[in-house]
Amino acid sequence: MPFAATAVVNDWIISAASMVILAVSWNLAANAGLISLGHSAFWGVGTYTAVLSANKLGLPLVLALIPAMLIGALLGVLLAVITGRLRGIFFAISTLALSEGLRVIAVMTPGFTGGGEGIYVNPQLRIGAHWVAAIMVVGALISILVAWAISRTSWHFAFRAMRANESAAQMLGVRPIGFRVWVLALAGAMAAFAGGVRVWYGGFVDPGIAFDLHITIFAQIGPLLGGIYTLAGPVIGALLSVLLSEAARIWFGTQGFGLLVYGVALVLCILFLPHGIWGGLQRLWTFGRRRIRGEQ
Repeated sequence: MPFAATAVVNDWIISAASMVILAVSWNLAANAGLISLGHSAFWGVGTYTAVLSANKLGLPLVLALIPAMLIGALLGVLLAVITGRLRGIFFAISTLALSEGLRVIAVMTPGFTGGGEGIYVNPQLRIGAHWVAAIMVVGALISILVAWAISRTSWHFAFRAMRANESAAQMLGVRPIGFRVWVLALAGAMAAFAGGVRVWYGGFVDPGIAFDLHITIFAQIGPLLGGIYTLAGPVIGALLSVLLSEAARIWFGTQGFGLLVYGVALVLCILFLPHGIWGGLQRLWTFGRRRIRGEQ
């Protein structure tokens, strides 16, 4: 589809696919009880690593994504080890502090990151938007497959046990620190991939763009709208968030009203669909089947 689409449609595809990756990666960590308020940290390090790999080493996009994902995974491992047994709001605040700390480091190292002025991707290494869209779509599909594969293993039950009560899960033989390392490494690699591909589309990055708090908000909106702790929910919510953003831009003539629309949509979901759109659809399907069986 990206190769037959217009520039506007390709922009929609890139936005939708990147939001799917962010939502799936955020939900993956949330499944284990790790609520992140600083998911932009993974996105940001992936962005800078991809750009620096291209500019310093001359790597094309596909190869530059490898070190970007590795650095994102390494950051997830470090976060899991450093935070130790922090849970709930304490872990969430630590992720927010991590993102803000990385933003300050990027500003204070102009010789390496370009500082507040930012850096551009080497124009000779830029590729067409249709290729960027295709790579982002492939990444979104792979992230969904990874989440699906995990849901079919014992990891899924270990994550649920950790989310319910980490101490009780440990008594049942679950090693929380080990699962924390793996899930944050996976989530970090996914988000770093999305950031690395997205910077190739824009061609420029600075600390404000790389570690923007809106990235974390977008990562959370998908699961909350679609259905947190589910497989299909983050995908549905991410696609819906892009549609809402475009609708807000068309209706109000500016991009800033998108967050207001997101806020209204979240309030409505919390009030009327506490389990998200996917949870509401599942309940509706169950109710319909029971009514049919009752009539028969």
